[in-house]
Amino acid sequence: MKQFLNRNLGKFMKKQVLFKKTAIALMASAVMGSTIAAGPFNSSMNIEKRIDKEAASTQVSVDRLAEQTTDLALEYRNTLQQVDSLRIYNTQLERQIASQEKEIASSTEEMETIDETEKGVLPLMDEMIKTLDEFVQLDIPFNLEKRQERVQNLYGLMDSADVTVSEKYRKILEAYQIEMQYGNAVSASSGTIDKDGETLTVDFLRVGRLSYVYLTVDGESGAYWDKSSATWKPLPNEFLDSVNSAINMAKGVATQELFKVPVPVTEAAQ
Repeated sequence: MKQFLNRNLGKFMKKQVLFKKTAIALMASAVMGSTIAAGPFNSSMNIEKRIDKEAASTQVSVDRLAEQTTDLALEYRNTLQQVDSLRIYNTQLERQIASQEKEIASSTEEMETIDETEKGVLPLMDEMIKTLDEFVQLDIPFNLEKRQERVQNLYGLMDSADVTVSEKYRKILEAYQIEMQYGNAVSASSGTIDKDGETLTVDFLRVGRLSYVYLTVDGESGAYWDKSSATWKPLPNEFLDSVNSAINMAKGVATQELFKVPVPVTEAAQ
């Protein structure tokens, strides 16, 4: 661009010089011709006036060309400034594009790493759910329906494509934490149980996972869960009053104090 403008400006300056020379020659020729035609009768005053008039006309043309030259020079400088600005702008764009390409490459690498991590984590999470499912089935049968539903929800969550891996993992850990909390709590609840074809209304007492017993509403009989045989065993009479007191304490209607409950031998040994 600079070479193109310099070349055109040089041609214009040469034309301007040639024009000046031509104008002066024409003016001198006109003066000489007029002088010869007028002969000795024309006064020097008239000749001087014509020279001044033609010189003024020539000067006007020269001034006009000078103004045009100045305008071209200003336009040339403005064009150079625009070229420099565009060059700086293009340099900045190139840097930004290079930075974006670097970020894209880094993101692609991170995604590949995440994919590899998911390949290892997903099977692990499946195994964690299966282990939790087996644990609930083998554990004492408290809140069984709710606990089994929680496990089934985890199986369904693993099949959901719109749930992130991190969210799936968080839900699995949450289920494990809930099961762990069951082992540290004493709770009482009311419910029903089938015994010899009869439905009984009873009060359940759970002491962590150490003991799980129930009493009939009249407090005259009860049973405890034998984990080794996965069946209810009759509650010895010596535990009836203690279990009844423990149920009231767990419900918050009695003062906290020590109580005794049956503990299966296999649980105690563990």
